[in-house]
Amino acid sequence: MKCLENINRIQIGNNLMIQLFNLYYQKGKAHYYKDIFASDESKIIKQTLEHDIIAIGEFLELNITKPRLKLLASQRREYVAKNNEEKLLLNIKSALERIQSLGDDFSLILNEVIDLTNILFRDLKKVKFVKKGVLKEGIIIPFEKMPSKDQLTNLFIKFNQIRRHKKHELLTIISNFYVDFVMIRPYTEHNELIALILIYTIIAKEFKVCSYDSFFTTLNRFKKRFADALVFSFYDWDNGNSQTEPLTKVFVDALEIMHTNVETLERAYRFDSNLNKTDIIEAIIMRGPSVFSKKDIREQVPLASESTINRTLSLLKAQKIIVPLGQGRSAKWQRVVGRTEKFKVESLNLFNE
Repeated sequence: MKCLENINRIQIGNNLMIQLFNLYYQKGKAHYYKDIFASDESKIIKQTLEHDIIAIGEFLELNITKPRLKLLASQRREYVAKNNEEKLLLNIKSALERIQSLGDDFSLILNEVIDLTNILFRDLKKVKFVKKGVLKEGIIIPFEKMPSKDQLTNLFIKFNQIRRHKKHELLTIISNFYVDFVMIRPYTEHNELIALILIYTIIAKEFKVCSYDSFFTTLNRFKKRFADALVFSFYDWDNGNSQTEPLTKVFVDALEIMHTNVETLERAYRFDSNLNKTDIIEAIIMRGPSVFSKKDIREQVPLASESTINRTLSLLKAQKIIVPLGQGRSAKWQRVVGRTEKFKVESLNLFNE
């Protein structure tokens, strides 16, 4: 664990320090967002989870089509995997759901990590600890010669110890932990994926913005930078001289974007809260294409419930404004009046006197 052992040598550059001040100011708004989104928080969190699952499938370049990714990521229905790549994605989905349910209760200890690893590779080729080193009672052996399980235990102890002392910035600690985990290579395979899920778990616990905006969607935007920064951090790792600031900056940039996205969501949410969702759906139907589906509506009004969408469609059907073009959940509808015959701006509650 060359990075964490030598973390005292790290000095944060001025530009990154300014970014971190701004980021922690944004982080402090977590309770405000929780209050604002309170009535729809569970829906927002589920949507964010779906986006994370789709994005991590793309990040890992799994051989799964985008439509299939969306189906497998769904929080409304469970699908059966057709192959091992789909099994892995569904296992990642289960792992992220567990992380979400644990929330602040997650602790970076060996048993928790073993549990997560077992979930990730359930019904797939078993991922095992690399066999190396033997502990002998009463004999102190160097870290490099310890068994993999003991190396991990010591890595987690060191991480938690540094966190408790509060002398180092959190994302700097996370970056150094990530590099150490990957370089130790405690498992026979998939060390990068396991480490990625672990750092997401830590970041999601500390930065509540991850509940309202997709971490992995944003990380995908920095995929090449992330990979380059990771390779750069490997240089001179053996001597404890890893350069991890570029990796830290990727996390900072990603979290800045996520906070900006949530600010935009918060403004839109406060605007929508002044409107009746039925009015919003009706406005979308009257302004949009003449042929549409419930899925089209749901994409534009993600927080509207199924019953609200159905009720609005039934109302407009009774008023002979729309007609169904088929049957079933995926059936399309057609608007049979012009775009402006029914809808007027004044019908929105926001503009009522």
